[in-house]
Amino acid sequence: MKHPKIIIQLVFYNDSVFLPGLAKSLKKQTFTDFHVLAIDNGAGQESAKMFGELFPDAELIQGVGNIGFGRAHNFLLKRTLQMRAPYVLVLNSDVELHKDFLKYMYLHMSRLPGVDACGPLIYYGKKKERSAIVQNYRLFMNFKTAKKHAPDSGKRIKSGKQLPVSADVDYLSGVAMMVRTEIFSDIHLFNERLFLYGEERDFFYRFSQQNRLAMVTRKAVVWHFHDWDTRNPKSLCREYYYLKRNKVLYFKEYRLRFGLIQFLLRETLSIPVTFIRAMRKKIPGLFYYYWLGILHGLKNKTGQTLEF
Repeated sequence: MKHPKIIIQLVFYNDSVFLPGLAKSLKKQTFTDFHVLAIDNGAGQESAKMFGELFPDAELIQGVGNIGFGRAHNFLLKRTLQMRAPYVLVLNSDVELHKDFLKYMYLHMSRLPGVDACGPLIYYGKKKERSAIVQNYRLFMNFKTAKKHAPDSGKRIKSGKQLPVSADVDYLSGVAMMVRTEIFSDIHLFNERLFLYGEERDFFYRFSQQNRLAMVTRKAVVWHFHDWDTRNPKSLCREYYYLKRNKVLYFKEYRLRFGLIQFLLRETLSIPVTFIRAMRKKIPGLFYYYWLGILHGLKNKTGQTLEF
């Protein structure tokens, strides 16, 4: 079998509403030297079956239920490395790609051998519409305190030329990030203890410790159609729980005591604000799961600790 230049890794979880758009955008890619590996974390494998029908060239690996985002991608990476592709693209399933997305991601990394990871310009997708509002582009982080700076997020732009054509960054969004596969001889991909959310912070902390370089290019464009509906209380509670728990686990794993103390102090002082926010959303459980996540992080609870 010919070794493709790019392996695209997809992890599905009840994503059938997004899959037609993703499959259509993959079929339209002007760069075609890629192979898709996918696994379904859902119990019934409906998403994988649908995607296989929409994109028959994909290689679908049978899932065993919800094993978590990081563990699923690590499982796929074993197959990726067997195929000896120089690049792996970790990609969300709730996205649509510009037709030249893969072309520009590949060109950026192949022309700059010192770059070990590359990310695109990510716009918000709203329902079925592609917006011109930036979700993520340049992302910076103080890894000791886990405080991030995203100067482009939320901007509505008329042209991508309003942003730098490329830039060095501290980390990339897990929505879409391409990594040079040769680095996995020295570093593993995702921390499986996290289960969901915060994987890219953990990965790029280790990445930065090896003085590796990550960049973004505005020429590669993707729209992210995540379910932003605040009327979905279970989704919000799950997100807040794992975001807070995994941030605490991050501080503890890498012994970043100052960052942990600062984080806990800030969260304690913000209790009234957090409570009011939950009441305004009319989701009282949001405040409960927010703080339960912090407590569970302090108790070193890992993996899937709760069902939502």
